[in-house]
Amino acid sequence: MIACIFSGQGSQSVGMGQKLAASSPAARKVYADATEVAGIDLLTLGESQLAQTRYAQLAIVTLSLAAFAAFREAGDPGQALAFAGFSLGEYSALSAAGVLDTTAVLRLVEERSRLMQQAAEANPGAMYAILGLGDDTVEAILAQPEFAGQVYPVNYNCPGQLVIAGAEAATAAAADALKAAGAKRALKLTVNGAFHTRFMADAAPELSAFAKTLAFAQPVGALYSNRTGDVVPAGIDWPDYLAEHLCNAVLWTREVQALAAAGATTFIEFGPGKVLSGLVKKILPGATITNVEDPDSLAATLAALKA
Repeated sequence: MIACIFSGQGSQSVGMGQKLAASSPAARKVYADATEVAGIDLLTLGESQLAQTRYAQLAIVTLSLAAFAAFREAGDPGQALAFAGFSLGEYSALSAAGVLDTTAVLRLVEERSRLMQQAAEANPGAMYAILGLGDDTVEAILAQPEFAGQVYPVNYNCPGQLVIAGAEAATAAAADALKAAGAKRALKLTVNGAFHTRFMADAAPELSAFAKTLAFAQPVGALYSNRTGDVVPAGIDWPDYLAEHLCNAVLWTREVQALAAAGATTFIEFGPGKVLSGLVKKILPGATITNVEDPDSLAATLAALKA
């Protein structure tokens, strides 16, 4: 089984997608659909635009889906596909798995980014990547009275790497406490919101209401959830799920382990960069990992599957 995994926010770069769109009719079609939704050519975004949440999220999902479309255009890989995405990437996974069409998912992502920005401005927060401590240690420190209800573990990236988020001052203090407890590093992320926490709660009802205007289908393969780390159950209420997804942790380590337990032997990252590829390598040493973001990486992936 091939695990198709989709990039989250943060790996965007100027010019991404241009070579892929030039070489693949399927990728060009995705970009054409995205232009209609965004009202702007996402292939020509500058650095200042890519620094804005709205454009960054649309650009990442569009490239991720264009890369997947180019991959499918190349032919049947001969193996069952499973789908998973990291945070924003779970929206790409929804579309790749056939739950939403390209236009619908991009409209949803555009609304999500708008609502997240509003929530971040109303409830400013901070996020830090904590490196070199076990999850249990991080959780125990965040459960202390001075941090409880203010700072949360939000992205379980891989063993020894956990992102925390919450109120600005409290999260900075928690980062210091975690360094004092033995963390090798505590890196502040360049975001202005406490994503995947209760600080996004203002955005959740409106996101759910918008999602209720869309038509959700059953996935064409196994689709995995950031919320549980396991397969999304049949009959799920997608609008409610997406609202919960906005305010709760990403259990990426558990998700990758569940994919492997289900028989995934190859992981292909679709989207800009190789962040998820690096995390999978740490979670599953020895796994076959490749990525698709341009014609060269697509060709390398196809060659690896034939080997």
